[in-house]
Amino acid sequence: MTGRATALRSAIDLVQAPSRVRVAQSGPLPADVPLLLRVAARDEEALSHAEAASGRSRELIHAAAMFFVEQILLDPRSDSYRILGGDPSTPAPDLRRNMALLLRSLHPDIDPQGDSHAAAARIAQAWNNVKTPERRAAYDAHLAEASPRPGRLLARKRSRRRLPAPKRVAVARRPGLLLRALLFLFRRRRATDGA
Repeated sequence: MTGRATALRSAIDLVQAPSRVRVAQSGPLPADVPLLLRVAARDEEALSHAEAASGRSRELIHAAAMFFVEQILLDPRSDSYRILGGDPSTPAPDLRRNMALLLRSLHPDIDPQGDSHAAAARIAQAWNNVKTPERRAAYDAHLAEASPRPGRLLARKRSRRRLPAPKRVAVARRPGLLLRALLFLFRRRRATDGA
């Protein structure tokens, strides 16, 4: 892979070191998220490209793409643009394409036992917020209203320091996917160690 950080590289790094998820959740999205969404949707051409670019197996690449979608894009703090793999400057046709890819990869029919119903609903709501110029303008105004003013941000940070940290349970939103990814990595490591 190239030296610059890509969505694919980020996804593989995150599935191999899940402790980095928190930092990635607050950082900007890589520019090539659409390729990763195509991988998550099992697009054959994208999988072939990702396999050649990374030198990793298709199973790992797909698991990493799904992990990125679930942990970064579908983070509870994500706004509609981020859920759709973009930002406020992303054109509507690109957001629509991303929405379609996300729904293809997370459709409830694919995993009826999982939490894909909730994910599909969040994706649909995100698209609904930005699908027309009028809705997008209203959503942008809502985001501007909701964003903290510089002075209030500092006060909010200070007040957080005084409060005890909430207890967090270290459970992935979709533990089955994380478990499959970890098992895949351990089997691969065991196979290379035994060889």
